[in-house]
Amino acid sequence: MKQKFVFVGTALLVVALFFIFNKNKTPTANVLQVKTDDERQPSTLQNYQYSQTINQTDSAPKNIPPQEMVHCNGIAEMFTDPIIEDSVNQYSANQYSIFDNIKQQQTQQARIASVFINRNKSIEVDIENLDKLTQTYPSNKLLAFNLMLLCSNSTATVCDEVMMQRALNTDNQNGALLLQMALYQLKSANIEKAKTSLTQFTHSQRYNEYSGDYFSTVDLALKEAGANDDFSLKIAVLGIAATRYKTNYAPLAKLCKKTDTDNAVLLNICLETSEKLIESKGGLLTHQMGLSMQKNVLEKYDDSEGVAENASAQKALDTFNEEANIAMNMVLRSRKRTEYWLSLNVDYGEMGAFEYIIDQAKQTSENNQQDPCAINW
Repeated sequence: MKQKFVFVGTALLVVALFFIFNKNKTPTANVLQVKTDDERQPSTLQNYQYSQTINQTDSAPKNIPPQEMVHCNGIAEMFTDPIIEDSVNQYSANQYSIFDNIKQQQTQQARIASVFINRNKSIEVDIENLDKLTQTYPSNKLLAFNLMLLCSNSTATVCDEVMMQRALNTDNQNGALLLQMALYQLKSANIEKAKTSLTQFTHSQRYNEYSGDYFSTVDLALKEAGANDDFSLKIAVLGIAATRYKTNYAPLAKLCKKTDTDNAVLLNICLETSEKLIESKGGLLTHQMGLSMQKNVLEKYDDSEGVAENASAQKALDTFNEEANIAMNMVLRSRKRTEYWLSLNVDYGEMGAFEYIIDQAKQTSENNQQDPCAINW
């Protein structure tokens, strides 16, 4: 995987982490960037409930030349605005009482959000807490996915096939959960079981990592706990989401890298898996991983035409990443645009939301009647 590839639109997430977990500090500089799913009309976070199936199409990200968008200054300048600075400071002073209030709530979203927010030093405790909640809310697909995600990330012995299968049964037609099962099995060196899970993954009809449910659950829980619906709440939602565990593709990448043409069955599974990852639209990391794996397999097959097409797709994704960084800098300057971007994440997932804001940034840049870089909260 290319090390130069950085995730987009998350400068604010780093800022959020800075002030959420560092009391009485106001972010003003050194903003970093880090790597970071039924179609329906975009909803608002306030009205959004748990999503169902997301039907993804268009595997390739749209290509809008970055030079057609206005390049705003660094996002850190937002925090020199007195209103924004006051909002951030006010939230910083009350964040721990708000988080404590979430713990006291007994609603489903509050109990789930509490696990996401109050992460423990031991991942085993987090897994145990998630497992208890999955048994309390056995039809909650967000919980099922995150439990499997943590287990595939961890060497914690608290996870086992029984736990993983129970979570998978909640949403066993979802490729995202089948992939987590395969990764868990690979980590446990159960190659044959992993091959079966990967084959099931490649034949799955949908892929949903429930990032939208994550956003809406945390947002609703914060509101229930007394957080004001202002700029600082939006940063809190994004900041907490930024701490979410990401899929660990290392076991899969290692397996496919060492598999050669003398094992045609497994190598073909690797190729089909990479193609499924590319078309899944689960997020930028998933898309990037698919392209990297696909390139590795195509090179082993000496498929020069396929390698060239892969290189073109990689270039398009790199451009997409650059475009989205430019667009997000513009989005985060406006409360209205930021709220809409959050609702797009709920409805369409990461890739779909970025595609939309890139298009909007281009249109806004062409409008000479307004300053697209103006701070408007």
